[in-house]
Amino acid sequence: MHFKLAIFKAFYTFAGSRAIQYSLSRYLKAFNLYFIMKKFILGIGFSLLAGAASAQTMGVKAGLNLGTLRGEHAENYDYRPGYTAGITARHGFNELIGIQTEVLYTSKGSKYTFNTSDVETEDRLRLNYLDIPVLLHLQVSGLFFELGPQASFLLKAKRIREVSRANTTTTTETDITDDPYPIDFGYAAGLGYRAPSGIGLGLRYNGGLKNIDDEGAYEGRERRNSSFQLTLSYVPGF
Repeated sequence: MHFKLAIFKAFYTFAGSRAIQYSLSRYLKAFNLYFIMKKFILGIGFSLLAGAASAQTMGVKAGLNLGTLRGEHAENYDYRPGYTAGITARHGFNELIGIQTEVLYTSKGSKYTFNTSDVETEDRLRLNYLDIPVLLHLQVSGLFFELGPQASFLLKAKRIREVSRANTTTTTETDITDDPYPIDFGYAAGLGYRAPSGIGLGLRYNGGLKNIDDEGAYEGRERRNSSFQLTLSYVPGF
């Protein structure tokens, strides 16, 4: 791993193009951050699972994601509806406490509207992530609570801008995948109810800790992901 990283850094040093240097710098930082988070999450998972888990169950979940951006440069952002879907697994130490891990495809983002006397403009930001939370799960008589860290990997980013003037509306879509920081690190906290059949209803908050504008076209701003999720899940034998 260190040998590969040394080659990557050497190539960056000798790259003459400023555009290439910028791109390599961006992904080198993301590369380092990825392994830090990977070790952190795996460390939590293995330390908590070191004792023999009494049970392991897997299932699926899907639902609504209401996302926005928070921060110094995101005062007037509104929630944009999206979705989340994926698989979930619970490693139970006993009937009360366990560790829940998930792999979710989540559509996040925000909505921003600004108007002048004769023009109305609406920007919708779509940020599609692969979310991997590792949560401490506590369940009592069907009612459950969950809390833990979450790593999110950006898959696609798009800005949809609608400009309305008089009776004319113009819509443009722009791929901005290279602008937001490619990896987010945050936390998830939620609660819900799971029936004996394995069907569950959950409400969760996801808070991003990484500034998505750390680099890219909007470098210098401070905006972080923030979203609420309402999901249905099915975990047989839970």
